[in-house]
Parts: sequence; structure tokens; C-alpha cells
Amino acid sequence: MISPEEEKFFSQWEVQRTLPHYKRSAFLRGLSLSLLVGLLVLVFSELGWYERANMQANSWGNEIWILIAIVAASFGFAYLYQQFTTEMNEQRFIELKQIKNKK
Repeated sequence: MISPEEEKFFSQWEVQRTLPHYKRSAFLRGLSLSLLVGLLVLVFSELGWYERANMQANSWGNEIWILIAIVAASFGFAYLYQQFTTEMNEQRFIELKQIKNKK
């Protein structure tokens, strides 16, 4: 009872699972999402939306450190998102393989 879409995924992932797990598209998708969140944090801090947090951020010193922290967190999130998508695809592959073996 496998749909054509699942069959296409199964054959595609059967080849891709032997390759290294670095997937550029998943990494870039995670990086763009996390940089967007970091940009929203910067916009809210510059608008003075939360005055106490803004005072605290300005007292720490240079805004370069805030940018470095956002970029570092973004790359970390992108790596985790890449690993997450790989694991989810592997889990889906194993489930489809079990369904095919039952037939």
C-alpha cells in the first residue's frame, strides 16, 4: 500500500543514504530560518520594544558580540536542522522498507 510518492522517496533515499550526510539544502534552510529569528531579535532590540532588555544589552558593550552570538547560534541551529531532517528521512525509509517487506 505504498503510494507513488513514497515509492519515489524510497528509491531516492536508498541511493542517498550511502552518501555523506551533509545536505546543503537542509543546512541552508535551517540557516535562513535561524538568521531570520536573529534579525527579528535585532529589530525588536533596536525598536526598544522591551526597555529593560534594551538597557541590559547596551550595558554589555559592543553590538558586535551580539551579532557574533546570533551568527554562531544560527550555524548551530542549521547543523541541528540538517541532522534532524536526515534522521527523519532515515526513519521514513525504514518504515517504508518494513511495509514493503510485509508484502
